[in-house]
Amino acid sequence: MANSNQILSLIKSHLEGNDKRFRELAMQIATSEAKSGHLVLSRSITDLLRKYEDHAVQHSFIPLNNDVTDLVTQSRESYKMCDLVCSDEIKDKINRILREYINRQLLAENNLCNRSRILLSGPSGTGKTMTASVIANELNLPLFIVRMEKIITKYMGETSLKLSKVFDLMSRVRGVYLFDEFDALGMQRGTENEVGEMRRVLNSFLQMMERKDSESLVIAATNNASVLDQALFRRFDDLIEYNLPSKKMIVELIQNIFSQLKYDNLSYECLADKLFGRSQAEITMICRDAFKESILDGKQLTENMILNAIEQRSENLKYII
Repeated sequence: MANSNQILSLIKSHLEGNDKRFRELAMQIATSEAKSGHLVLSRSITDLLRKYEDHAVQHSFIPLNNDVTDLVTQSRESYKMCDLVCSDEIKDKINRILREYINRQLLAENNLCNRSRILLSGPSGTGKTMTASVIANELNLPLFIVRMEKIITKYMGETSLKLSKVFDLMSRVRGVYLFDEFDALGMQRGTENEVGEMRRVLNSFLQMMERKDSESLVIAATNNASVLDQALFRRFDDLIEYNLPSKKMIVELIQNIFSQLKYDNLSYECLADKLFGRSQAEITMICRDAFKESILDGKQLTENMILNAIEQRSENLKYII
């Protein structure tokens, strides 16, 4: 029968988000119960662990130690593959990452490693962050956003120390870790704007990536892969490049956004022509603006409402630029 120390340690490991330790303790309790003759309880524990072996609780908040709470944020987004509008090539690469992760034990038995370090590159708003959410959700893993503004500091050695804490967290809490705006960390060594400390930070990151021994996935996202240090590319298992959507993809995106509405008066092809050259994120905002206008005015959504939203968006961009 489980003793008080095992129960306290089990609760402590859960509250700290130490998934590996939690499972070890649960297995110890199952073994202890079996020795005590409680075979049904022992089997129930092992069955639960086996059932959820590849699943972490994504939709609930995972408590973290105080030393990392300001370095990472757990995302509440929960996108599925059907929500992602991108090329078939990108979908194939994502599915390959998912398949390899799910079958990572089989690969390990053949001395092979699953893809777990992914670099996403492409213009802003084309689906990089959503991809991280899709991968996390499809694998039922928590998605942690690494807060680069908290990681990078002006004090010598502090940035590397904070990076080390994040990589330690990866070993303790299995999940998907997204380094967004990765340019801030991975810019080429030897550039004109380079600071000596950042060279040391990049070297530290490269070493940590090389030593990564957890089951967590690392995803780095950048708007411009050409500015990254070349040494980074061989540390990543895969590179996925994003582009602005084609007209066919824009039609699909609009249909997804207005899937609840069954209006025959919308010419998706015409709208795709007007929206061509914009990112998925911008198109989504434009369509939602038009949708909100129709709801607030109590009117049926029309093509003109969407065209007006496009024009207003273009006007706003003039002041931003």
